[in-house]
Amino acid sequence: MQIVKQLSYGSRERNEVERPDYAAFDPVTALRSVPGCHCKTSALTLVELLVTISIMALVIAISLPMVKPMLESNKTKSGADIVAGFLAQARNRAIEEGRPVGVTFERILDYGEPGYYPYNGACVLMRQVAEPKPLSGFVKDVRVWVNWASVTTGNLEFCTWDNTSIQWANATIEKTYWNKLVKTGDQIQFGSQGAKYEITKQADNDFRIEMNSDANRNLALPVYSDQQPVLFKVFRKPSPGKVAPTMASPVALPEGIVVDLDCSGMGNSCFNESDEEWDVEWLVSLNASNAVRDQFCANGQSDDQSVTIMFSPTGEVDRVYYSKLNRSSKNTDIPSGPIFLNIGIWERAGFWMEGKIVNDYLPDAKPDSFTGKISGTRNHHDMNNYWVTVFPGTGAIRINRVAAPESRLTPNEFAESRKYAKSLHSAETR
Repeated sequence: MQIVKQLSYGSRERNEVERPDYAAFDPVTALRSVPGCHCKTSALTLVELLVTISIMALVIAISLPMVKPMLESNKTKSGADIVAGFLAQARNRAIEEGRPVGVTFERILDYGEPGYYPYNGACVLMRQVAEPKPLSGFVKDVRVWVNWASVTTGNLEFCTWDNTSIQWANATIEKTYWNKLVKTGDQIQFGSQGAKYEITKQADNDFRIEMNSDANRNLALPVYSDQQPVLFKVFRKPSPGKVAPTMASPVALPEGIVVDLDCSGMGNSCFNESDEEWDVEWLVSLNASNAVRDQFCANGQSDDQSVTIMFSPTGEVDRVYYSKLNRSSKNTDIPSGPIFLNIGIWERAGFWMEGKIVNDYLPDAKPDSFTGKISGTRNHHDMNNYWVTVFPGTGAIRINRVAAPESRLTPNEFAESRKYAKSLHSAETR
């Protein structure tokens, strides 16, 4: 640009500027004409570009170890939110529909040889299930009575009124229908009211009530004879895939995230630390990861039974179904304490080998300096993971971080891991 002439208008001066030809205007040349401007037209050199990339790579390499746990924690938190939300949805549906509705946590059964499920302690798929409508008999005017074979075992027998003989007559055909629908763990209610007794099916046409079972132990003895039979209702366990069509679609967890059933259960641990047989010396003499197990832990490497948590129409937990451990007689279907579901990562889930849960495949597996056994960080040790806690008395659902146990070789290991989530129990039950 060039000043052509200067004009004076009173006390003000105005420079008349010759306007440039914009077609041939070069902004860099124009800026260079400004005093103090040192504009360069060249780009970065190859050396400068390589130095910049090297610095960026170094920063990423330094920050990655700190960012990775944060990303894993966010992913497990997302999984915990999904589990808690699906449980809350089932609880709300139970209240709305007026019948028990719950969530089934399916074990992974598609790894390994047929009948061998090495990762059956992990769950990646949940289904919403409902309790089928109660059965009240198939034969017209059928009644039931209990034929006590021993002090604690009573056989269920059926009869109908015979107008010809004016007495109750056997109705054995009723058991034929039961064989197809009634299974061990279903419940019977006498007189359509009062307590529900767990049914045991030994074989075809052999249905019993065992009063020494966990579910029946604290119930009064049902006294019904062939002369005083009563009406009944049978409450069947929900079966995934065989429920009402109103149930929600299955829900899968984020990739790499599991509900670790081997670390999940009810209360502190299925093995109370006051049990003398579970002392520390005996414990460390075995594979500790196999010895200290909780109720939802797979009952062997061929266990294909899911874990199901059911909510009653009033909102509290109705029953919990799971495969019981052979060594424990303390497992009950009606929880007395909080239900803990461990949300962790696939790499830290247990693996069955030769009848034991081993730690050999954990990312940080190494021999223990004291016992020599392989140990590593399981999902209930990792503080980046979460507990989804269900409080049975209220049906309330909470999400809390895992608290690291002080020791991995004591019977109260699970109680230590759950101590923060468990601290809320008293507040929820007040």
